[in-house]
Amino acid sequence: MRTRLLQRMRIAILLVCAVLTTICMGSRSYAFEGSAQDGTVAIVFYLKGAFAFITDGEHTQTLEQYGDTQYSSGSGFFIGASGEDPQYIVTNCHVIQSYLKADEGGAFAVYTGQEYQGYPVCIGAQSCELRVYYDDEDYDIAYVEAYGDVDKVDLAVLRIREATDKRCALQFQIPTEDMKGDTVYTIGYPGNADNDFSGASHYGIEDSTMHRGVINRFVVNEGKGVERIAIDATLQHGNSGGPLVTEEGYVIGVNTNVYSSSPYEDQIEEDYYAINASEVTHFLDQNNIDYEMAGKGGAGLGIVLIIIGIVAAVAVVAVIVVLVLKKSKKGAGTKGPKPVRTGGTKAVVRSMASQHGGREFPVGSSPIIIGRNPAECTIVFQEGTRGVSGRHCSVYYNAGANVFTLTDLGSTYGTFLGNGMRLTANSPINLKPGDIFYIGEKTNVLKVEAGQ
Repeated sequence: MRTRLLQRMRIAILLVCAVLTTICMGSRSYAFEGSAQDGTVAIVFYLKGAFAFITDGEHTQTLEQYGDTQYSSGSGFFIGASGEDPQYIVTNCHVIQSYLKADEGGAFAVYTGQEYQGYPVCIGAQSCELRVYYDDEDYDIAYVEAYGDVDKVDLAVLRIREATDKRCALQFQIPTEDMKGDTVYTIGYPGNADNDFSGASHYGIEDSTMHRGVINRFVVNEGKGVERIAIDATLQHGNSGGPLVTEEGYVIGVNTNVYSSSPYEDQIEEDYYAINASEVTHFLDQNNIDYEMAGKGGAGLGIVLIIIGIVAAVAVVAVIVVLVLKKSKKGAGTKGPKPVRTGGTKAVVRSMASQHGGREFPVGSSPIIIGRNPAECTIVFQEGTRGVSGRHCSVYYNAGANVFTLTDLGSTYGTFLGNGMRLTANSPINLKPGDIFYIGEKTNVLKVEAGQ
């Protein structure tokens, strides 16, 4: 009987390996067809009912009415699966920063830096919106899906209401050191970003501007850890958020304009940088947004499928091993003792992160904090752990209901359930004993457990 079960286990392992091979082949990269300009768009911060005014803090006087007009613009590019109409756009966070400050569509006001009769002159608007232009009179309204910190990872993802056939999705390629000196191109719609009420512009595919250059070096922001690519291809106002592409049309970075209030205050205008595609794909993974890789990579969804396949393989093998051992013990006429449990309910959070090695952390009715700050957190992740904030999330246990309550504390990269759902900041959610969740990255996984 034991020999037969071992044979079945070998067969099962071979089948699992075959399934994993199929999954890996299914996640292969795809050749990009067409021009990278076909995936690039202009992103416009548009004011509704704009006007200039002065104020003394209590009284307001309107100086001029502008009506509906653009305030600033930048660039972006669509991502998604090859052959499918795209819906998501990658850009820089600073391109949409004014929109975020206006509560994503609400009233807008900003000081112009000028004065009139001794009072500061401001620009205001009743409301605002983000427009994604395909041509001068053809645009979609966009909404913010995710955004980072301008002073750290200056990235954002926008979503339009419905997928469009007017642009195509671009693919990523992670650049390597041996690509120094390779030819690259910046693509975008320069001329308007961060310039108040600039003149007319054109937003068709053929109107996008391409600058040719080479990769000079790969660098990391000191103290911020953001991977960037130094290039000599010119970046102008309006290029921000557009793609940096190879000669094959693959995106290896996101162009980031250097200006006085940018994250790179130590740089001068002649230094041009793009955020490395490694940072961009990491940001997309953190926010569960699908994209497609080229060259040496695979689609983000493909990576997920591989992980699921590996977990399934381990589970199948583990079940068969248990069956073998049970049969072996039964055949020998022995029976293992039942474990003895004493005392009350024991509730713990177990960290499966490699730096904790499965360590248990007791939890009761008072919340425990998880994060990087050792002064406030019970479960402390090492400084520099990717995706983990100082005070990331909290957990407490309700013994009467036998549930754990998990709350994201406004973390940068999010708290996720085992099924990948991201928690809304400061909105508690209940977990059952045995449930798992992860913070920032899937490697930072934790499990809630309760027993006698």
